[in-house]
Amino acid sequence: MEEGKDMPFEKLNKFEEAELEFDNRAFEVAEGICKHCGEKLMNVVENKSILDGAITFHIIKLRCLKCGKEYLDLDQAEKYDFLLTLNKAVESKKALSFLTRKIEE
Repeated sequence: MEEGKDMPFEKLNKFEEAELEFDNRAFEVAEGICKHCGEKLMNVVENKSILDGAITFHIIKLRCLKCGKEYLDLDQAEKYDFLLTLNKAVESKKALSFLTRKIEE
């Protein structure tokens, strides 16, 4: 069967149902190869502080030492997104209600 083609219903019925379980670390990435240059990626911890150091985020990145590209796994990307949102709110002095809505999403 060619990729991108719809599968007939008869073939779909032949598949067995499977139940998969993933632990909470399934989406963490500990190592990898740079898509850009093919070099091995190194783990780097970047500390980002806001409110004059009152809050510090430890962002774990995978960095290519050859080309400098950086990659985040899903958990670290969400943490970094929250950091940027919080920093933007602090800089623009928005009300805490804005932040609580973002946290609830």
